[in-house]
Amino acid sequence: MYLTINQLEYSYSGKGKFHLGPLTLSFHTNETTALVGSNGSGKTTLIKILLQQLVQFSGEYCIDTMSVRDVTGSVMHRFGIGYAPEFPVLDEKLTGLEIMHVIREIYSLETDAFNERLKQLKAHLQVENWFETSPCSDYSQGMRKKVSLIIAFLSAKRYLIIDEPTNGLDPLAIFGLKKLLLQYTGEGMGVLVSSHMLDFVEKVATSIIILRGGLQVFVGRVTSLLEQHSGKQLDEIYYDMFTSGAEIRESRE
Repeated sequence: MYLTINQLEYSYSGKGKFHLGPLTLSFHTNETTALVGSNGSGKTTLIKILLQQLVQFSGEYCIDTMSVRDVTGSVMHRFGIGYAPEFPVLDEKLTGLEIMHVIREIYSLETDAFNERLKQLKAHLQVENWFETSPCSDYSQGMRKKVSLIIAFLSAKRYLIIDEPTNGLDPLAIFGLKKLLLQYTGEGMGVLVSSHMLDFVEKVATSIIILRGGLQVFVGRVTSLLEQHSGKQLDEIYYDMFTSGAEIRESRE
């Protein structure tokens, strides 16, 4: 599967409205791509367009060779895209485990494979007994994030999109998430991860898209960006870029 956008633009109405684009990007669905930018740079807006939660855009959005503008809300299910939002919305009356059984029914997951996958996800994300015994109304931010990530991994058949996945997670769960993402792409799947945690991005991502003010200022390999700034880590490069006013040349390797 291959996601592409061409000359895509989107504007919010109202005073001081935000404008995204024009953006021309490709998302390879056999690697992890990081989406990086300051607050208000357009990361979440772009994700909502990819998921077709926003459809009033100009330009073209294609999955494989099919032009997509889906007002039915079915694009995730049709193309096997799993999604974990920055702020999860869960059924407050159900336990995490009960939600997973709903997911199993929706996606017609085979029972033994579901149970084995769920066991692995719980172990990596350090999920404890609250998952089976407590309703989601009792969950902390980190617990809710873990449930959201498990839903996304279980429902992603071809591609995974996660927005600020480390928010609220403890260090053990963050390490487990890194292992899961590397394993996922090792199996030939793709990931788009939006994150402010640049040390996390540097460890898991192959490609990176940096947005500033709704525009792309760097698109390319993480290794290419690091090579342009020898001796510096990704967070140092990003800081210099956004504080010095210096431009970083775009790469499309």
